Amino acid sequence: MIQDNSPSIYVTEEEFSYGDKTITRKGFICAIKVEDYSKRIVIPHEKTRDEWVEDRFKLMEVARSNYSPLLCLYEDDSRETVANLVKSISGKKPYIDISPDGLQKIKVWRVTDKGTIRLICDKFSDSKIYIADGHHRYEAGLRYLSNIRSKREINSKESINYRMIQLISMNEPGLITRSYHRYIKLESSKIDELLKKINLNENINEYKNSSQSFDENFINKFYKDICEENNFINIHFGILIKKDNQINTYIYSENNKTQINDYTFIHENFIRQNLQPDFEENIMFETDLSEIKNKLLSEDNLIVLMMRPIPMDSFLSAVNSGDRLPPKVTNFLPKPPAGLVFQSLEGNI
Repeated sequence: MIQDNSPSIYVTEEEFSYGDKTITRKGFICAIKVEDYSKRIVIPHEKTRDEWVEDRFKLMEVARSNYSPLLCLYEDDSRETVANLVKSISGKKPYIDISPDGLQKIKVWRVTDKGTIRLICDKFSDSKIYIADGHHRYEAGLRYLSNIRSKREINSKESINYRMIQLISMNEPGLITRSYHRYIKLESSKIDELLKKINLNENINEYKNSSQSFDENFINKFYKDICEENNFINIHFGILIKKDNQINTYIYSENNKTQINDYTFIHENFIRQNLQPDFEENIMFETDLSEIKNKLLSEDNLIVLMMRPIPMDSFLSAVNSGDRLPPKVTNFLPKPPAGLVFQSLEGNI
């Protein structure tokens, strides 16, 4: 590893496959001051679980470093000044150019020019930073800072005041978000109760009884059909229920009178009405349809909720209103590269 000898911002270009397309996403890695959410500078969008925050806090205590940037979004000005500057820098010879196995291709341009860095910093002087991925790590940073502050006075230039992030414009063409599906393991008696409630719910229609033909092609088609409902005025999601060797599939569709998104409806309405509130802590999350198929084939007494990707306008509406969405709503592709740039938490930034 090489310790840079001057302040730097790292422009990034990531090339990755999505479906049958090759997509490029541009952004830059920098450090932002760790601010409490109440200041409305760093804007969260999802609720966190304390045990996950504590896990990342303990890692920071041991490593005294941050190995991967949080993925954050920003709203550029009408001229897209920052995005165009990033595009201009990425037209030069890269500082790093790698193609790691199984990951996106990555190019990096190190920016050391003080004028360029100042221009970027000035553009963000009154801007909000939206956390897209990394809420638990950000809150671990808040906890880490608070813990050190309780023991000693902290200099404003110390690295622990800051958090390494990757910033992407909300208008970036390569900004892709995928679905985050939910699944819950239930007792057999709970499955029976749930099936009775589903059969009585006028907003739920059976999609197909697939016990004889359940395979990856089926689940891909089921997911595709769910996503084809692109009217987000409606609540719309898929339900798969496995009991013994039987898999039943349904689609929930309802006019959205409350104007909430599918994910919030799932957690605040559907689960509470059809299961119990304490099942919230037992919800697991998955993005890979192949893994969903494997779960359904290998486990009994399971409910899977197949979700559409949340649209960007719903995302912005929620976070700007101060609402916190349930955990694991956005799944931006790809994850920021870990180990590309390190932030030491010792000494000054």
